[in-house]
Amino acid sequence: MDLNAFFAMIFEWGGMAFRGSFSNELYAEGLYLTVGLISSIVSLFLVLLFYFIINRPSFSRWQHWAIMLFINFIINFVVGFFVPQNVFNSLGNDFEIMEYISFGLIASLTTTVFFVIWTYCFKWWKGNAKGTPKLFFGKF
Repeated sequence: MDLNAFFAMIFEWGGMAFRGSFSNELYAEGLYLTVGLISSIVSLFLVLLFYFIINRPSFSRWQHWAIMLFINFIINFVVGFFVPQNVFNSLGNDFEIMEYISFGLIASLTTTVFFVIWTYCFKWWKGNAKGTPKLFFGKF
């Protein structure tokens, strides 16, 4: 399985979010891979920014983590909206604005999961925010 097919499976949530010709064009142009890599890297960067670069005791509560999660959501919505729109407009493909909005929202929700996964990969290392957030597993 190539990475484009991998990210297509993730962004379509196993086929539940398949949108016909729009999804087919995303796959044909390799935009699942492009948006998936950009979103993964943005999520990773924001997690590293929170846990290692900012790393202040005054910015280590769960609310601050939620702010970073919201920033991740907004950035990845913009990526999921504008990257396909720019590519399709340059190719002359016309799709409804709702197609772009729905893909942007799906990309944002999916990368929220990426953000949580990256959080659990890096929150244990030395730092002021290593206990933030306490999601799912009580003290973890």
